[in-house]
Amino acid sequence: MSPLTAAGIGALATLAIVALATGPALRRRREAAESAAAALIGAVIAAVDIDGVLSGVWLVVGLAGAARFAQTIVSATRDRPARLWAALERESAAKGRFLPRTLVDRLGRTSLADVALGDRATEQMTVLFADIRDSTALTETLSSEEAFVLIAGFFARSARVIREHRGSVDKYLGDGYMALFPRNVEDALDAALALQDAVRDLNRETTGPLIEIGVGLHTGPVTFGAVGDALHIDTTVVSDTVNTAKRVEGLSKRMAVPVVATQDVIRAVRDSERYRMRSLGPQPVRGKREPVEVYEIEAVSSVRRVPTVRSAPARANQSSI
Repeated sequence: MSPLTAAGIGALATLAIVALATGPALRRRREAAESAAAALIGAVIAAVDIDGVLSGVWLVVGLAGAARFAQTIVSATRDRPARLWAALERESAAKGRFLPRTLVDRLGRTSLADVALGDRATEQMTVLFADIRDSTALTETLSSEEAFVLIAGFFARSARVIREHRGSVDKYLGDGYMALFPRNVEDALDAALALQDAVRDLNRETTGPLIEIGVGLHTGPVTFGAVGDALHIDTTVVSDTVNTAKRVEGLSKRMAVPVVATQDVIRAVRDSERYRMRSLGPQPVRGKREPVEVYEIEAVSSVRRVPTVRSAPARANQSSI
């Protein structure tokens, strides 16, 4: 065996090993295997070609294997930016599930990656608090897993209703949540009434205990922004508007009224004929020096609103709230 043949066999064997080893990393297993196969065939031909008659054959086969491996590397290099971009898009979408998109957009940022600690803005918004009534007694009759499934189902339907009415859920709070409506109070009021329908649908479809919810609304200026540290960033909303909305939601339970709104919400309604409004009078609210004027809100059946999730037929032996 001539030195040239021995060098060729070594080079082809090395190419085959490198191709097989790098194929998975390049995400080109088939192409890398083809390169290795060609190199191995060339090495075998060279090894058995004692007289050098087939030197041209193994040289051509070896060059074909080398060319195929080079093509594999070029293809993998071209695809890398696309794979990286797809991974970044998936990461951004995942982050978007944890940070309220409404607030991120209103901070003037085009992407979640642009949000920085300390970013903040103040706007007029309507704040909605919703809470499952008597959840403590409810969970006493269910296992922890059954309670989780029930509350998760309530949250899923609620989130769809909130989005359909151009709002966003800002925080989930145990058995309730806070939602924000940046456009107008009608979005929040329609969502509050649609939530009652969604709960009735849920009660008709579930085999578990019936649930009731109370909803409180208040409108006013809110300051929102990004808080946390370099390892964990979140958004928060700070305002007396938020505190008042939470207290009003508590009034809905105390007064056994499904939807309660403050006078500020009523004043901001552009078309009062869309709702039935019954004054509940000034009510003492914890943390407020003066009583808060509140109203019960009911739907006017003739007014078309965004439909809620389609429900299954009601069971004959079960009532709704």
